Amino acid sequence: MKRACIYSILSILMLSYGTKAQQNKDILDQEVQIQRTEGTILEFLRDLEKSENLSFSYDERNIPAKRVRIERKKTTLKDLLEVLFEGSGIQFRSLGKQIVIYPKNPPQKATLNGKIKSVADGEYLPGATVYIRELQAGVAANAYGFYSITVPPGEYTLVYSFVGYQPQERTVKIVANLSMDIELSERTERLDEIVVLAEKENENIINTRVSSHRIEMQQLRSMPVLGGEVDVLKGIQFLPGIQSANEGTTGFSVRGGSYDQNLILLDEALVYNPSHAVGIFSVFNPDVIKDVQVYKGGIPARYGGRLSSVVDIRMKEGNDKALAITGSIGLVGSRLTVESPIGKNVSVLLSGRYGYVGQTAKKLAKWADISSYDQNAEIDFFDLNAKINIKLSDKDHLYFSTYTGDDHFKNDVVFADNTLDWGNQTATVRWNRSFGSKLFGNLTFVYSDFDYAYIENNDIRNYKWTANFQQRGAKLDFDYFISPKHELNFGLAVTDHDFAPGSIKPNNENSIIEPFDLDPRQAIESALYVSHEHRISSRFLANYGLRVSGFHNIGEGTKYYFDDDRETLLDTETFDEGEVMTEDFRLAPRASLTYVIDDKNSVKASYNRTYQYLHLVTNSSVGLPTDVWLPVDNNIRPREADQVAVGYFRNLKDHTFRFSAETYYKRFNNVIDYKDNADLFLNNNVETQIRTGTGEAYGIEFLLEKRKGRWNGWTSYTLSRVTQQIDGVNQGKTYSPRYDKRHNLSMVVTYELNEKWQLAANFAYISGGGITVPLGFYNSAGRPYNYYSERNAYQLPAYHQLNISGTYKFRTKGRWQSELVLGITNVYDRRNYFSFYVNHQENARTQVFKSYLFGLMPSVNYNFKF
Repeated sequence: MKRACIYSILSILMLSYGTKAQQNKDILDQEVQIQRTEGTILEFLRDLEKSENLSFSYDERNIPAKRVRIERKKTTLKDLLEVLFEGSGIQFRSLGKQIVIYPKNPPQKATLNGKIKSVADGEYLPGATVYIRELQAGVAANAYGFYSITVPPGEYTLVYSFVGYQPQERTVKIVANLSMDIELSERTERLDEIVVLAEKENENIINTRVSSHRIEMQQLRSMPVLGGEVDVLKGIQFLPGIQSANEGTTGFSVRGGSYDQNLILLDEALVYNPSHAVGIFSVFNPDVIKDVQVYKGGIPARYGGRLSSVVDIRMKEGNDKALAITGSIGLVGSRLTVESPIGKNVSVLLSGRYGYVGQTAKKLAKWADISSYDQNAEIDFFDLNAKINIKLSDKDHLYFSTYTGDDHFKNDVVFADNTLDWGNQTATVRWNRSFGSKLFGNLTFVYSDFDYAYIENNDIRNYKWTANFQQRGAKLDFDYFISPKHELNFGLAVTDHDFAPGSIKPNNENSIIEPFDLDPRQAIESALYVSHEHRISSRFLANYGLRVSGFHNIGEGTKYYFDDDRETLLDTETFDEGEVMTEDFRLAPRASLTYVIDDKNSVKASYNRTYQYLHLVTNSSVGLPTDVWLPVDNNIRPREADQVAVGYFRNLKDHTFRFSAETYYKRFNNVIDYKDNADLFLNNNVETQIRTGTGEAYGIEFLLEKRKGRWNGWTSYTLSRVTQQIDGVNQGKTYSPRYDKRHNLSMVVTYELNEKWQLAANFAYISGGGITVPLGFYNSAGRPYNYYSERNAYQLPAYHQLNISGTYKFRTKGRWQSELVLGITNVYDRRNYFSFYVNHQENARTQVFKSYLFGLMPSVNYNFKF
C-alpha cells in the first residue's frame, strides 16, 4: 500500500513536470511541415505563417532575396530557419509566440510599430498611447490605431494604455525593427473610479492641440436631448465657442463664423446638409459613430475648404470578433445596428434609423387638445449606414462605407400648402497601408450628394423646384513617424464639384409658372499640404505646416461682368466644356506652440489661415434644405480668415479636473452678406445680390471638466463679439450678424446614483441675437410695403433651457444588456424664439409674429444590445 502511494505521487510529479515542460517548450523546437522545395526566404516565411499559424516579426529590407532549395518535408522550425539564413548575417530568436528576425550587427536605432485595438470588437483605438518606461518617452496612435516609435536597441518595458481599458505591460527586447499589434480589454470599474475620457490623463497638457475637442460618445449618450435622440451636433453646442444657430436646431456657429463655414465630414466625405426635420435632429446615427474630433482653431493643414471649424466624424469599423446587435425604440425614432465578422479577415456593419416625429407630435397634440397643431403635418426621415472592413494583409486594409438619408416635411404652419423632400448620400472607399515601420498611408475616394425638391400646391402657383449638389474627390495622406521628436504629415487632394442650383417646373396645366433652370456650374478644387510635429525639448512642442490650395471654375458656362456696384451687366463671355473660366491659388499657413510648465500646467498658442471657395445662398438663420451652395467666381472672391488663439491649460486634483481658458481673435476678408431687399429666389445672377467686406470676431472661453468619479461633466462660458462692415449693406455702417450672441453659458452633468440608475442634466443660456424687423409700413398703389430697422438692430430675448434624464439599467442576462431612458426637454416650459415672420392684412395693417419650436417635451427610449 505504501509503495503504491509513493508510486502514485511520483507519477503525478512526473506528469506535472512533463506538462510544465511541454508548456515551456520553445516555439523554435516545434516541428513544421514544409510546403515547397524551392523559393525565396520570404515565400518560405509566408507559407509558415499560413500553414503553421506562426507569427514572424522582421523588416523585409533585411531579408536576403536569394532562393533556397530544401529537400526535407518535415523538420523543426529552428533547423529550417538556420538553413534559410545560413551565411546571410541574419539571426532569430523566439519572443513568446513570436519569432523575431534581425541582423547580427544591429543598427544604432530600431523601430517598434503596430496597431492597437479592442479585444472585444476589434475596433482600432485612435489616440491610444505607448509608453517606454526606461526612456520616459512615448507616442500616441493615429486615427487608425497605428503607432511607431524609434529607439536605441535594448530591452524595454512597454505600457500600452487607453483610458477605459486595462493597461497592458510588455517586456520586449528590441534589437531590430519590430512589429507588434496589441489588443486591450475594457475594464470594469467601481462607481468611484468611473472615467469617461479616451486619452491619457494629461494628454491635454502635453499635446500641441489648441481649440479642439475629442467628443466622448459615452458622454453624449448620457446627455438628455429632444425626443431622447442622441445627437452629436447638439452635443458639441455645449462646448465653449460653439453655439446654436437657432433654438433647438443642429445648425451652429463657431467663433463668429456663419453655419456654412463648418466642414462636417463622415468618414472623410462631406455632408452638405447635416439636418433632419428642418434642423431638429442631425443625420448622424449615434450607434455607428466611433470618434468625433472638433477643431475651432489650430486647424491641422490636412483640412481645408471652410473658414471656421472642422467636425470630423468617423464610423465604427464593424465588430470582427462576434455578432453584435444594438438598437433603440423611442417616441420619435427607432434604430437597429448589426455588426459581424465574415470569415477571418472581413467584418461588416449595417445600421438603420427611422424617425416618426410627425406621427408622435400629432398624437401628443391630440391627446393634449392643442387645436393649433396641424393634424395634416407629415414629418419623417430615415438613415442607412453600411461599412465593410477587409484585412488584405497585416499591412493592408480596405474599407467601404456609405450613408444615405431622406426627409419628408409637410407642415402648413411653416410652409403653407407646401412639401419639402431632401436627402444626403455619401460613400467612402479607403485603402490604408503600413509602408515599413515608420510610414503609414491612406488613399481615399469620397462621394457626396445632396438633393431636394420643394413642391408648392397653390392652385395657380403649382410647381416643383429641385436642386442637386455633388462632390467627388480623391485624397492621399501620409503619416511619417521619423522619431519620437519628429512626425511628418503630408498629402494631396483633388475634388470635383457639380452644382445644379435650381430647376422649376409646373406641376399641371393650370399653373402660371413657366419652366426655368438656373445655370449649372462645375469646379475643381485641389490642395497640397505638409505639417511637422516637433518636440523641440521636454517643455517646448511645435506643430507647423502649410496648405496650398487651388480652385478652378470649369466650363461650359458663362462669365458675367458687372459694374463696380454689381448692378449693371456690362458684358458676358462663354466657355466650352472643360475650359477654365476662373482660377485661384492660395497659401494657408498653420502653426501651434505648446510650453509645458509641468505635467499639470501648460500654455499654448496657435495661428491659422483658412480659405473658403463655396458660399451658401440663404436668407434664413435656421439652415433650410432649400439653401443653395455656389462656387466663387470672377465677381465673388474666396473668403479668408486669420485666427490667433492663446490658452492656459491646467489639471487639478490628480487630473480629476481639467481647466482651460482661451482667448482668440479672428479677422475675416471677403465676408459675404446680401444687400437690402435682396432677391435670391431662382436668381440666375445671384452675385448681383451679394456684397463683400470685412469682419472680426474675438472672445474668451472658459472650460472646467470633471472626468472621474460618480459624477462628471463640464461647465463652459464664452464671452464673444462679432462685427462686419460691408459696403452696400446697412448703409456701409458696421453691424453684427445674427449669430453674434454675447454670452454663452453651458452646463452638463451626469451622476451614477448606483449600479442601476444614472441621472443627467444639461442647461444652456445664450444671449439673444439680432434680427432686422419692420419699423412700419407705407402704401404704394394700394399695396403695403415695410420699411426696416438697421441690419440686425432688434435684439431677441435670451435663450435658456434645462433638460433632465434618468437611465435605468436592467439586469444583464448573458450577452443581453438593456436600459430604459426617461427624459424631459425644456423642463420649465420656456418659450424660446424660433422664427419671425410678417403678415400683411387686407386693411393695410402689418402683423409681426414670433413662433417657438416646442415647450416641455417628455421622452422614453428603450436601448438594448447583445
